[in-house]
Amino acid sequence: MVTQKSTPETVLKVITKHLDHKPRGAVERRYAAMTRELRFLEERQDEKLAFLRSHRWNDDRLKVLFGLNCIYQEVIGPLDASIRAGEAGMGTRYPIVHGAMRFDRAYSSKVRKAATDFFTLVSKFGFQHDWMTKNTCGDLVYYIAKHEHEEEAGEND
Repeated sequence: MVTQKSTPETVLKVITKHLDHKPRGAVERRYAAMTRELRFLEERQDEKLAFLRSHRWNDDRLKVLFGLNCIYQEVIGPLDASIRAGEAGMGTRYPIVHGAMRFDRAYSSKVRKAATDFFTLVSKFGFQHDWMTKNTCGDLVYYIAKHEHEEEAGEND
């Protein structure tokens, strides 16, 4: 269970505990790369990161964002992409069977619910949905700083 006193690593562990070994490993490797890049930006005294630090963005908050971003990039995003039906109705009107997987309306419904629940969680943390599509720590720092600058200027009302 995640509480106010949970560490970012606890949050990551809770949301990955039911994943199979391979996707969990991919999420963990991506998360480790993002935290290494955060340390690099700190050592370099990156001005965008310094700006974020002055706007309530500490390591814990960034690392929670990294964990959610990694889950989206490695799990939710690809699943969500798999349910986008084309004009021909493949995967909706016409089920697709690939190995043990069956892509049909029931599968699409489950994935859509998972994506909706995931983005509800993202919103509860106060994160922008489009931040989930960013690939690196540097990308996230750039877009968060851009968002914070726009907030300051009153552009996100």
